[in-house]
This record gives sequence, C-alpha cells and structure tokens, in this order.
Amino acid sequence: MKKDLSTVIIEPIHMDGVDILKKAGRVIQLPPGSTWKNLLQVSREADAFITRGFVRIPREVLAAAEKLKVIGVHGVGVDHIDIDFAAERGIQIVRTPTALTDTVAEFTIGLMLSLLRKIPMADVAVRTGEWSSKYRELVGVDLMGKTVGIIGLGRIGSAVARRLEAFNVHLIYYRRTRNRELEKELDIEYVSFNELLRASDIISIHVPLTPETYHMLSPKQFALMNRGVYIVNTSRGAVIDEKALCSALMQEKVAGAALDVFEFEPLNLESPLLKCSNVILTQHVAASSKEALRRMAINVATEVIRILNDKTENISYP
Repeated sequence: MKKDLSTVIIEPIHMDGVDILKKAGRVIQLPPGSTWKNLLQVSREADAFITRGFVRIPREVLAAAEKLKVIGVHGVGVDHIDIDFAAERGIQIVRTPTALTDTVAEFTIGLMLSLLRKIPMADVAVRTGEWSSKYRELVGVDLMGKTVGIIGLGRIGSAVARRLEAFNVHLIYYRRTRNRELEKELDIEYVSFNELLRASDIISIHVPLTPETYHMLSPKQFALMNRGVYIVNTSRGAVIDEKALCSALMQEKVAGAALDVFEFEPLNLESPLLKCSNVILTQHVAASSKEALRRMAINVATEVIRILNDKTENISYP
C-alpha cells in the first residue's frame, strides 16, 4: 500500500491486523464509542474503511469520502452500510466469513445448552444462596431427542448442524435454496418455513438481514410454533420482532430465548426483554474469541491492502 494512502479503523480490531496496515500506510483509529458523525469528520482522508458493524456507514459518510475505494468488513454483516450507494460509487466491500464460522457455531451451541439447562440462572442461584431452587425452577430439559430447526443453512448454519449431530437430535432446516448435498452430508431434512415453525422444539437462526428477513419471526409466526419452543439467534436482531417475542415469552408460548443480537444495539435499558426471566442476553459477542478476532483482523487487513494496491493475487500474512 502506498504510504500516502489512509485506512480508517472504525472500531477496535486485533493489533496484528492494525500492524499490517501500519506497515503499509497511514492508519486512523476512531476511539471506542464513536458514531457515524465522528467517522464523517475523517472520511475525506480515507482510502479504506475497516468496520466491525457497530457504527453505521450511511450515504452522508460515503458521499464525503471522495477517495474511498474499499470497505473491509471485519465479519459478515453489511446491513449497517448503504451498499446501494457504495455500489454506485464503485466502492468495493470485502468480508471475512470463513474466519468466524466455527467460533459463532460454538457459541450458538453454548447458548442452546445454557438455555435448555438454565445455566445462567443456576449461577445466580448459587451466588444468592437459593440452593433449593435446583429442585424447582432450575430443572431443565435435554437437548438429546429434540427436533432442532435451523433457519438458514449457510456457512454458520451448517457448522451448527454438524455440531448438533453429536447430540442425537432430529435436524430440519429451511433456506430459500434447497441444498441436497448438505442434506445427505448432515442427515438434515428440508422443510418449508411454516413446517419448520410447527415442528421445531428449538429454532436456531442463521440468516443475513435483508428486506425479506426483516421481522421474519412476528406474531403470525409465533402463533404457528409449538408451545414451549426455544429460540436462539446469533444472526441479526431485526429478523425477530422483539415486541412479539417478549409477548410470547411472557405467555410462555416460547419457553426461552437466547439472543446475541438485537434490532438496536446496544440494547436499550428500557427494553422489555430485560424484564423476561426466561431469556439469555449477550452483547453481540458470538464471534469474539481471541482466535477469531485475530483471524478476522488479519484477513480484512490483507484484503484491504490487496485492493488498494490493485493486486488480483492473494496476499498471505502470518
């Protein structure tokens, strides 16, 4: 990367990725807690952005970033970027999907087990001296033998399915395009969306946020589900109508939910989700292992440098 080129790192990334960028050119790092308005102030200097998805990159920023050639996404989601305007400007967008697949899949299984066996509640009970609750509120359910419905059988959804095979569950899935090869490999059954909602004991969501997936789980869909279903979401928050989910949780139509993502992040402290005792809430950390954060930082830095240097061949870094 030419020394007169600049990369703006919008949110903190692993230092190994930062070091790669610094060796190749100028780096501007926004402080934690920055907003798109802070980004706007430095956008005119930028040849590249690196984003983790927590700060919006709207049209106003892209219009001001006259030199911008590439946006490197430290992750997979692009719903925070005005991608139509970026395409109009000829700005390339690169992502790091393979760097986080297994990490998110592991976290999803962790949430599923924590939800079914009430592990966070048990921790609180020990710390507050509620030992006898082990005979009442803390009695969970087995994962073994359950029907698990996976919405979205892409990289992460299929990685989750592979791990679930060890738990002796019945796997079903829905996606827009059927994948017969994966059905054979994973011993997973394709069903319609409504069939999945009716048949599942546990639903795990792995779809991008698009106009088609926005609020794909709303009152109508909750009405189709079995009473006592469990829901795990590590994809995007807005695929679930949170108001409808809260209602289903309070009525115990949904026995429990584990959410790593929310429609608006950070989650408002007035959110009714915080009043539900049968929900696990985490801070969009499914991909946040030490190893995955390093892989994503190195991968995104590598791709950004490749594009800024107008190179077509892959570049490898340790």
